[in-house]
Parts: sequence; structure tokens; C-alpha cells
Amino acid sequence: MPQKPKKSIDFTAIKQAAEGRWGDIISALTPLPRDVLTKRGDDHPCPVCDGKTVIWPADDAETTGSIACRNCTGNKPTGDGIGTVAAFNGITQGEAAKLVAGYLGIAGEQSNPPERDIIAEVCRDKRMPIDAFKQFNPTIEKRGRNKNPVARVPVYNESGVVHSYYDFAPGHKGWFARGGGMAGMFFPGRLPKPGETWHIVEGCKDAAALIGLGFNAAGLPTSFLADKYAQLFQGVNVVIVPDLDNAGQNGAQRTGGNLKGIAASVRIARLPGEMVEKHGEDVRDVLRRTGGDKSVRDAIAAAEPWAPRDGEHDPKDGRPEVLVTLNYGWCVDQVTTTLGKLGWSTPWIPQTKRERLKLYQRCGVLVHVVTEDDPTEISGHVTMPAGTPRIRPLPMGQLPLRIADACQLVVEKVTDEGIEIAATPPPRWLIEGVFTRGEYGRDVPTLTGIIAAPTLRADGTILQATGYDAKTGLLHVPGDKFEKVPEKPSQTDAQRAAKELLEVVADFEWCDDADKSAWLALVLSQIGRSAISGCVPMFAITATTRGSGKSLLSDASSVIAFGRPAARKPYSRDDEEQRKAITATAIEALQAVLLDNVDKELGGAALDAALTATTWSDRVLGSSKTTGDLPLRTIWSATGNNLRFGTDLARRVLPIRLQPTVENPEERTDFEHADLLGWVRENRPRLAVAALTILRAYFVAGRPQQPGGAWGSYEAWSALVRGAIVWTGLADPLATRETAKADDSSGSIVRGLVGGLLEVDQHGDGMTVREIVKELNRDDNADRFPTLRDAVAEVATTRGTIDQRRLGYALRKYRGRIANGWQIVAESGHGGILRWLAKPVRTENGCDGGDGGDKNPRPYVREVCVSHPHTHSTHKEHTHGSVGNSGETCQPSQPSPPSSKNPLPCPRCGGDMEPAEIVVNGYRNYDCTTPSCGHVKPVKVQAEGQEAKA
Repeated sequence: MPQKPKKSIDFTAIKQAAEGRWGDIISALTPLPRDVLTKRGDDHPCPVCDGKTVIWPADDAETTGSIACRNCTGNKPTGDGIGTVAAFNGITQGEAAKLVAGYLGIAGEQSNPPERDIIAEVCRDKRMPIDAFKQFNPTIEKRGRNKNPVARVPVYNESGVVHSYYDFAPGHKGWFARGGGMAGMFFPGRLPKPGETWHIVEGCKDAAALIGLGFNAAGLPTSFLADKYAQLFQGVNVVIVPDLDNAGQNGAQRTGGNLKGIAASVRIARLPGEMVEKHGEDVRDVLRRTGGDKSVRDAIAAAEPWAPRDGEHDPKDGRPEVLVTLNYGWCVDQVTTTLGKLGWSTPWIPQTKRERLKLYQRCGVLVHVVTEDDPTEISGHVTMPAGTPRIRPLPMGQLPLRIADACQLVVEKVTDEGIEIAATPPPRWLIEGVFTRGEYGRDVPTLTGIIAAPTLRADGTILQATGYDAKTGLLHVPGDKFEKVPEKPSQTDAQRAAKELLEVVADFEWCDDADKSAWLALVLSQIGRSAISGCVPMFAITATTRGSGKSLLSDASSVIAFGRPAARKPYSRDDEEQRKAITATAIEALQAVLLDNVDKELGGAALDAALTATTWSDRVLGSSKTTGDLPLRTIWSATGNNLRFGTDLARRVLPIRLQPTVENPEERTDFEHADLLGWVRENRPRLAVAALTILRAYFVAGRPQQPGGAWGSYEAWSALVRGAIVWTGLADPLATRETAKADDSSGSIVRGLVGGLLEVDQHGDGMTVREIVKELNRDDNADRFPTLRDAVAEVATTRGTIDQRRLGYALRKYRGRIANGWQIVAESGHGGILRWLAKPVRTENGCDGGDGGDKNPRPYVREVCVSHPHTHSTHKEHTHGSVGNSGETCQPSQPSPPSSKNPLPCPRCGGDMEPAEIVVNGYRNYDCTTPSCGHVKPVKVQAEGQEAKA
């Protein structure tokens, strides 16, 4: 019997028919909710994986239905909706195509669409437990002229009788009965009974979510319970669980007032998360987080009794009265004074609530402190670890609540019986007046930052007490119990403490001891930042290969100082992105930020500015307002392999160099501390005290000045941190700066251009860009000017050809830069065309190293810096450049042997300078012996055998 031909499936026709409808299809044919195709700020937990992994919608997911799950799809996109149906049902593409075709009612093996379970679809879409939702007695109905299926739940009136309904549908917020308004309550099939505990939330969806956790719950159609419904909770213990926004919080307060004297008790739970103006998170949002079930239960368990804010005047609650009059300024001042005392001297506030109600000021803005339960990304893609206390501006919507906590506003009313004092809510003008005051003086404490360990004040005293420190404006929120820092430690104590701290990094392989000192400088900077009045350099942890432990090294220091890793940010060369991150960092007063795994040249105008600034001002993101002058006290660090530094950043960086001696350092097992961060956390109190012991001992000793250490822009840091390290007998951390100078991408270019100009400009008259290119392109010059050719190849070559325009741009960019005592100079020539040359820089006594005051131009020594190998370090040409005389050139001389005759210190690096043997026109060159410096200083010979004072 011949077999029937198999029907082929037209995938293209199916996908065309499904375009734009994948949300409904996927929610109907898979366990996924409809909004899984919508990109959001957070991830979609995968219900197939029980929320252990997350789902990522593709950019065109709404059109194609393509998504990816880290577990179900191996983190690879499904490609289209058919692939999604296949992946999340464990079936083949063909079987999935038939299901989709059947749902759409088009040709295929399955001609009729499957019967939809609209209740299950709604529960998936709204993230409600289906069994809990069914307690609200939903029915399947048809709505509208298109007869779209909906899940309809009953709505109860103030008598506890069903009087209306509410329709749910996937992808929609829902609808009340036409003409029925938004009045009523959602109950799970029965009314509350006296003695029971019930939870009131916004909406049926959150009520179902709480029922799924085992609680009794009722839903409100709005943010508050109208007073006529309060009788339904007679004798009931009520817990209100509001959303994290102003409407939710204000509604909870209003609900509590309406239930007062009717319910047996009223408490308000505070869900974990950030309070916002609008669209705050609700119960279901919290449940989506890792450990969300426990977070909701803990919040309900910690619910606090409701206390009146607005309502009848109660003279016995202890709050000070503020009489609201037409004297607006006086009223604003009085209320501001009471706000400044909130949480400090307010015995009517429960002890457990006082700390989070405290207000501070920061740059003319009212702020409060919040702690995030999960890692949080702030503006500029800076990710803060979980548990980080944050400084946040107080939303205006929260101000009425704080005013009500701080004082009782009253007004005087004239009645037939005389003047009556009555409570009143804060008027709008009062709220705005306090919020926009801009200057709060001594009424409200100033908050400069938050620390998680004891620290050192600028006067050398130790800040160890928990809480707010009025001297520094710091809020000390320790995560551990610290021993007392010694009051008068000795140098021996400091050396012992340094040895303890270096035990942390015993397993790392360093370039030399200066790098260990540089890491110790990072620790001391982080824990002692408040004692440093100026700027702190960036710490750049660089290594020769991956797996060397760069990030681990940074985290170890941060855990000692802060109890957790520093906030992280991916590095971007985009200046606008850098600016946003720095502004967010300044607003939040972050103690430290790590630019992790940098794979490009490090630098940029915004970052350069931040590293040498003590304040920061910028436009607030998404607003036309500016931040004002924010204190900028953040310590910046970066990690990367063979880090390269931009022109201006190189002088702002202190490298910490790792140099593994094995090919694959990540495979090492010979560690003294296998779990380094675990060991550091366990020993953190001891290590933090050790770091402070070093700094305190240095103060006790009078901060004796250590030789060297000059570093422009970082004088205060160098004097304290670098000084303390050198004082303990450790290597000077500033020795690692030579790496930053060597890795300055512009330094080698400038040296090449200077050397190249000296090579090609034989007479020192300067050359135009066109003349330079012409000399390089001459056939008979093919083997000449190697230094210039190397420099031009780096900055001005396109496809093997010298680009004249790019060369001109490079010379203009580095105009005025100095290398080895010579400066790139442009002089105006015929027709205004610039002529480029290298000139010797002026000496410290105001001369140019030249003619000693003679009328005629002096013969001068021209140093030719070459980057290719040769038998001597410099070429010196004796050139007479007077008008009318042809240039006379001497042969290059061999370098002079070392001599102790009149030794001079190098003005650039402080090293020894050796005198040249030859004297040219009354001047002798002194060459710096430091290989990385190469500075040359011409010194006038006053008499035979004597040099002028340098």
C-alpha cells in the first residue's frame, strides 16, 4: 500500500501570520508570561528553571518571538517564536510549528486552535499563583465586540456583597464593569473574621501573591481604603503592605487612619527596596528577586504599628507644635528645625525606626540613607554591591511624611466658642519651601560620606564611635566589631602592622617591593581617606597576563576598608559616559570605584579632571538642574593586562604591577590563603586596625618628612600615605610611577618627533610639513632619518604612505611638549605657514642654555634623541646659525666617562648628573644617569675647571 506523502510545513507562512502576536502565542503555548518579550531594566526569571536563571529577550523579540535562557537554551537565542515554543516545551521545531499553526488557525497538521485556558494565561502574565487566584472565584467570560476571552473576578461593596466585577486579560491592565467605577474590594471568596490577621495590598494580583505565601489578603482597587469599607475589618488584625512609591505610602497612612478604632490592630510593612515618586515596586516585584519570598515574609514580620500623621490634634503624642500662619518664612524655618532633630531627639518615634528617619543635607539638598538588599546599578553603569548604604536625595513626596513624624502642624480656627486649635496637613507652599530652601545651616546635619570601618580624622585622631561624627560629617556604619586603635603606637608597632597587612598579599607575584608598597598605599588611602585633605591618585593594578589576581587584589583592599568590594564600572573611553559615572559617584558619595578589566587605553578628559578635583558639578541626569559643588572624595582604581595610559592620565596614576612567573597563573594551587577574600573578611577587624595603626603612629611621631615624594596635585596624599609607608622602612611606592611614564602613549611619540625634527632639520631653521614629507620621500634619503620615520609611521601613515595632513595635526597636537630638554616649536614663516623645529628649553636661571648674554647668537648643542640602537646615547652637533654663515657641524662625540667633578642633582628626577668631557662655547652638558629620565642640562663654565651654580 503506497504511503501518503508527508505534508510539508510552511514555516515562513506561519511566522508571517504570527508576526506581532508572539506574546499571546507564547503565553498560550508555553509556561512563559506574555511580558517575557518586553525588555526591562531587570531580568525575567525563568519559570521553567524555577527562577534560578533569567530570560533575555532579543532586540526584535516583539516581532520575532526570539528569546534566550541561560539554562533552557544554553544562553543562545531561540531565533524565532517557533524556536521558543519548541525550547520551552521540549519538542521539535516541526511539532512547535504545528502548535503555532493550530493556534493561528492556518494550514497545518492541526487545523483547529487549542482551547485556551484564559485563567492560566492571566496567572502567567500577571505572575500570580493559579491556585491562589482561583480563590477569588474567577470565571471565563467574553468581553467587547470581538468577544475576547477574559478572567472575571467579583468585586465587593461596603456591605460585603458582590456588586461589580473586574476583567483580567493577558497583556492588559484590566477593566472594571462598565459604569461601575473603581469602588469595591477584592476578597478571596470570603470576608475577614474578628481575631484573624489580614493583609491589605493594592490590587487583586498582589493579594493573590500573598495568598500564595499562606497569608490572608484582600486587594484594594486604589492606593487606599475608603472609610466606608473599614467596617469589613471590625476586630481584625490588619497589616498594610503598600507599594514603594509616594501614592502607596500616603495611601497606607490614610488606610491606617480609616481603620483606627475599628480594626483590632493596624501595622504597616515596609517592603525592601528604593522608594520612588511613581510606579514603585510591589509585592510581586519583590518576590521576583532572589530570596524574595523571605524578604516579603521578613517585611511583614517587621511591620510597625500605624501612628497618625494627618488627622485630629493629639497633644499627648510628644511632637512639638508648629502653628501654620501666613508668615511663610517663619513657618519654613520652624519646620526645618524640627526635621533636623528627627531621629535624634524624638522620643515619640520607635527606637527601631529612628535611624532610617534621620535627614541630612548635602550641597543644599535634603538626603537620607538607604541600604539596598541587592546589587544596584546607578547612573553611568556603576554597580554597587548588595548591602551598600547609599546617600539618596529625599523625594519631595516623602517630605510630608517626615514633617508629620517631626512635628504637629496646627492652625487656629475661630468658632462660636472662641479660638480652636486643630491639626492640619502640610500645605503645598510649606513642602516646597522646605524642599527648595537650598541652605539648612546648623538645623540639619551635613553628611559628607558613609564609612564602614574606623578611620583617621585630618587632625590624626581616630574616629571609632558608631553613628554620625559631627567633626567630619561622616556616618560610621560598621559591619564588624573592631578593637580599639592604639592611642600612641610606636614605629615598631607600625612596622608590625605593615607586616600583618602584607600577609594578605603573600601569594601574589610582584615586579618588585615597590609594588607591594603601592598596594599598601591603596589600603591606607581607602581607610584613611578622611585624613587626606586633597586628591588621591588612581591605583592601576596591571599584570603581564590574565589570571594574575588583579581584581582579587583590589577586592582584598576594599574588603579591609569597606567590608565589601568596591563599586564596579565597565570602562568606556566615551567622555559623556565617564562624566555620568563620575556625577553619579559624587552624588552618592561612593568611597571607591573600580574600573575592572580595562582593555583599552586608560584616560579621558572627565576622568583626568576627576582625579585632580576635590569638588564636582554637573547637570543632573534627565534634568536641567545642576548638582552644585559636590565633594569628590572617591578613590579610583583600575585593573587590566599591560595597562596603557593616556597623555594626561599617566601623571595621575600609581601602578601596582604583578608579574607571574608561570604561564597559566590561574592554575596555581600553592596558595597560603586559598580563599583569600574569605580569609580577609574573617580577619578584617584586625587588618583594618593594623592599617590605622600605621597612620596613627606616623601622626604620633610628628609626621617626619621623608626624602623625595614630590608629586604635583597629590602633595597631601604623598605627605601622609607615602610618608607613612617609607617611614616604616618599606620601599617607596612612587618608584612604580616610572611604569606609568613609560606607558604614556604620547611620551614616546613626543620623543620621536623631537628626535626626528633634530634629524631632518640640519640647520635649525625649521621646516614646513610639506618640506618634512618631501625630505622623507626623497629616494636618496631612504636610509636616513630613522627616528623621524618611526614617529611618522605611528602618527601619520595611511596604507604605507605618509599623510601630510595627519602629520600636521600630530605636530599641532604636541606643540609645546618637551622631551629630553627639547621642545616642539612652531614659528610663522612666509605667508603665515608654520615652520616646525625643536628648540632647547630655557634653564632655571632664565637662559636658554646659549650665548651667556652675547649680542650674537650662540652656538648651541643640539641633542638628537634616537630610538634605534647605536654606540652612544646622544648625537651632539655644534652648529653656528648666524645669518650669512653656512652651518658648521662637528662630528658626533663619544660620551664622556663618569666623573665626580661638580656633581649636580637632576632637576627632573633628583638623580645624579654626569658632566660631559667637552665644553662647547663656554657650556658643558650634564647628562642624567637615570635611564628612564635622560635629562640634559647645559651649564655655563665661569672659569677653567669651574661651573656656574646650577
